[in-house]
Amino acid sequence: MDGLGAAASVIAVVQMAQAVSGALVEYYEGVKSARDDIQRLYNSIKNLESVLRSVDDLLRTFSINIQASLENKTGTLSLCKAELDGIKKELDAFSKQQNHIGKLKSLVWPFKKKDVDKHVDFIDKHKHDLMLAFGVENLHISLRYHGILEDIRSEIGAAKSDKERRQIIKWLAESLPNPSTEHDIARKKCQKGTGSWLKDGDSLKIWSKTGNSFLWLNGGAGAGKSILCSTVIDHIQKFCRQEPNVVVTYWYIKFDNSTTQSISNIIRSWIKDICSNRRDTPQILRDTYAHCNHGQQQPTHEKMMEMLKCVVGGFQDVYLIVDALDEYPKTDRYLLLKTLKEIHQWKIDSIHIFVTSRVEDDIRVYLANMSERNVFDNCKWIMVQDPNITEDIKKFLAAKIDSSEYDFPTSDLEEEVVESIARRAGGMFRLAALQLESLKPYQTIFEIRKGLNQLPRSLDVFYRRALEEVFEGHQCYVKIALQWIAYSARPLKLVELSEAVAVQTESSPYLEEDRKLICKGDRFPLVDMIPSAFVTIHICESGDPSLPFKEKSYIRFSHYSVQEFLQSTRTSNGPVKQYHLQESNGLESIAARCIAYLLYVGSFFEVSYSGLSDVHNRFPLIYHAVLCWTYYLQRLEILSNGSFNIVGNLRELASLLMSGNQATSTNHDAWKISQIICKDARRKIPYSATTLALAQDSFEIEIDSSIYIPCPLSWASHHGLISLVKLLLRDALYDISPSNASREFDLGSPLHAAATGWYFSERIVTLLLAAGMNPNTSGGELRYPLVAATDKNKLEICKLLCEGGANLDPGWVVRGETALQVACRKGYVDICEYLLEQGADIENCDFADDVAKHDFLDSLMTPLLLATKHRKLAVIKLLLASGADIEAVYNGYTPLQYASEAHDVQACKWLLDSGSDVNHMTESVPFLTLGFPWRFRWTTSWTSLSRPFRVYPSFYPNDDLLVITELLLKAGADVHAKGGPWWKNGPMATTIVFCLECTRNLPESTEQREKHVLKKTLDMLLHAGAGSGLEGAEVLSILGGRREELKEERRELLRQREMNTRRSNDGIEEIDRFINSYDDAYNRVQEQQEKERKVSMRGVSTGDGGENEELSNGELSNRVTSLSL
Repeated sequence: MDGLGAAASVIAVVQMAQAVSGALVEYYEGVKSARDDIQRLYNSIKNLESVLRSVDDLLRTFSINIQASLENKTGTLSLCKAELDGIKKELDAFSKQQNHIGKLKSLVWPFKKKDVDKHVDFIDKHKHDLMLAFGVENLHISLRYHGILEDIRSEIGAAKSDKERRQIIKWLAESLPNPSTEHDIARKKCQKGTGSWLKDGDSLKIWSKTGNSFLWLNGGAGAGKSILCSTVIDHIQKFCRQEPNVVVTYWYIKFDNSTTQSISNIIRSWIKDICSNRRDTPQILRDTYAHCNHGQQQPTHEKMMEMLKCVVGGFQDVYLIVDALDEYPKTDRYLLLKTLKEIHQWKIDSIHIFVTSRVEDDIRVYLANMSERNVFDNCKWIMVQDPNITEDIKKFLAAKIDSSEYDFPTSDLEEEVVESIARRAGGMFRLAALQLESLKPYQTIFEIRKGLNQLPRSLDVFYRRALEEVFEGHQCYVKIALQWIAYSARPLKLVELSEAVAVQTESSPYLEEDRKLICKGDRFPLVDMIPSAFVTIHICESGDPSLPFKEKSYIRFSHYSVQEFLQSTRTSNGPVKQYHLQESNGLESIAARCIAYLLYVGSFFEVSYSGLSDVHNRFPLIYHAVLCWTYYLQRLEILSNGSFNIVGNLRELASLLMSGNQATSTNHDAWKISQIICKDARRKIPYSATTLALAQDSFEIEIDSSIYIPCPLSWASHHGLISLVKLLLRDALYDISPSNASREFDLGSPLHAAATGWYFSERIVTLLLAAGMNPNTSGGELRYPLVAATDKNKLEICKLLCEGGANLDPGWVVRGETALQVACRKGYVDICEYLLEQGADIENCDFADDVAKHDFLDSLMTPLLLATKHRKLAVIKLLLASGADIEAVYNGYTPLQYASEAHDVQACKWLLDSGSDVNHMTESVPFLTLGFPWRFRWTTSWTSLSRPFRVYPSFYPNDDLLVITELLLKAGADVHAKGGPWWKNGPMATTIVFCLECTRNLPESTEQREKHVLKKTLDMLLHAGAGSGLEGAEVLSILGGRREELKEERRELLRQREMNTRRSNDGIEEIDRFINSYDDAYNRVQEQQEKERKVSMRGVSTGDGGENEELSNGELSNRVTSLSL
């Protein structure tokens, strides 16, 4: 039932009442003796008509029951219509008894007094019945509306929570490799039917069902542990697929991918996966996200463990799976094992941990000790060994033979090969594959069987034999290539590696053309030099977007066992000792070759090039050398804990490259091209294996671009190269004079550069200060070292600089901010507290005209203004406790106005509790308004009550707006205070107008929910008297005028549509919605004005109004108190 029938019934009665009323008017004029009776009956009918008209617009909102009663033929409405019909017939009958020419000689009133009394009583009774029914229905509507409001508030909260949840999950997933990539690779290698002994065995079943269980699957190199791990993951996922309260999260550690070798990444990935399966977002995640500058930083290890412990709560089972513990760097592996132990010691029954690795001594001893001490009551081991694995190897070999180039003459020989290799493989898939591969050259049954009897029995023998067979003339190239493959910051393209192996570091020229390998097209001789068992060539179909060339092939070790063999002590002696790898030696060799290559390219820089891609075509290794040479030195510093000393060729090369006072054409041009490439590759980012800068090939080289070259000492300080800093300081190979300031560019002075770096910053700052460098020397993007350290949230660096004499309030700087202002803007409460303790000016801000000419307006704000503008609650609390001025003004705005604009409920409450002026009116600041016309709307004045309606992309009306409006009204905010104008050439207006104008700034996708909040806010403003009195009459005039402007704008859009200058619906629907908002507000204010007029005419006492106002304030107080702040 849609209410149309009920509406028709009401309209019929209204029309009948109008007809009877018209007839009564005629009788009133013609029958003077019965005017009292006629007046009584007329008033009764008009009152009935008024009641019916008042509900006509609400009929669609009435319940089905009330609509049915209105349409019922025996209902009150029908009885009223019948009564009016009877009265109309009586009046018409007497009227028709007049003379035949139609002229009224006289009218005779057809009713006696008792008849009139009867009709009046009947109509009044049924009128009251209708009013009672409508009143009850309105109560039901109010209750339903309240329920709808609560539902909408819940939806708003849910939407806000969902948005926050997505932001938190995105924050956790930042820079994480996707473990499903390695999982898919492992599944593709898995042969059907293999691993059944593990899936169906008791150990896995017991582990999966026992509370707080731990299972370690161990085996030798090449035993297929990663494939078995993927089998376990698939098995558990299928087993728990129908269980909504179960989570499986896994991680693959890869020896050649440093991003997988991070405890932080492992835990963050687990938290992300588990949180994604939760229906809620635990409070600790929200708090940590906010504490980490809303996702701009990463949490500490301790905080991540707290988060992990919290998110697993409420699940029936949580399976944590880690593959290849042994591929985690041995120097840090203890921390990983300690983390796993800590998780197990939580004694949470829902957690089940599964790990795989080789039986490395440290892993075996650690787990064995924990078992002996009953730390792991449920810790079990599974050994990958015969006979379990032999059958899997047979299936693996059979599948490999069927799918590749092996063509044995008889099935018996094929079976013999499979059985023989499986027996000799010792449970190692890797060895079995190599043994099978070694049979390929044999062409007779005799040779195949002879080869079977001579197969190596271990991977070591296999690898050693392969190296012994390397041609003597190729050995030097192979050794260098193995170093690069093992320790390069990223996998190298074949063209890069072919160039790298030809670089020599002893003396110039560092690369001779006749030593370079001859590469033609896709043929790279280096691939044939390196034993095929050692490497594999990967093809990236899409190419690498980080490189300015189209080469798609890159080279990697084929298996972790290869790198382990080359690094082990087993190769440090004997016939292949020249291939023995040590990380420090390898990194030093690579760093030296990178620098030598830069110097080599620098000697050609005088030649004109069209761009960076042209440079790369001639020098394929240039991008890697430029972007990664600092990474290799950083790794050396980290391995030695900052005690690495540059010696030998590397020292000479680094001195030559970075010498500022002994410049030659070679080193100057090398440094120049290095910085040009880095400029195009985000030179400020410390280059590492996980954050290599990306470069584009469209940047044109400018020979005169030395202006962009930073001071080498600043460069070394920024990248944490302690050894180079010591070298430059000791040998005076630097120039930091004011005349060379242009070379500093945005890295700034060495102290500034060290403060913005991420490696060994404290030690480098200490070195620089000890060398006599002034911490107040300006230069760099953030100008002063103390400001730079604050910007990077480095409390210890701030302490060192302050102890070294850094000025806390140095006056005007390029950004225009002091260290305290930066800390407040970014929310670094620890640094704020320290700077205040050291005497930083809590009210520092600069209003000098020269500052206003720069685009750094934050410098004009006090720390409290900055903190409220950027919603830094912890800082706001600290500043208020430290006595910050709560009435400080920036561009006319106070902290309370900024807090209300940001919809920051807690900050508003603190400021109001501290006595902030709720009715402060902003004033225009001429030099700001004139100097930055693009920064401001036409608005020049605001109140705290109107500020929340400044709509920005990140601030949409929500429940916080309702709470803040209530807080401000309770604190005495003046609803009639004028601000604005909001639109160009518009009038000064009260908050109601700002509230309405907000609706136009909202995107359509969010309109319904946000407009509901604005409607509720409008209700609160009207309830507080915003539409009353003379001010209300002025508001009514403004609303009417604005409505007419909008209607004229709509007519103009329609005219443009007719002229085909706009799309058919461009702007029409939006402006229609906007006009409707103004219509609604206009009618409501008009209604409030009309009520006031009637009350005034009836002479209602002011005492009653005061009681109503007191009641309103009391209700408002209760609402605010009940809200959680």
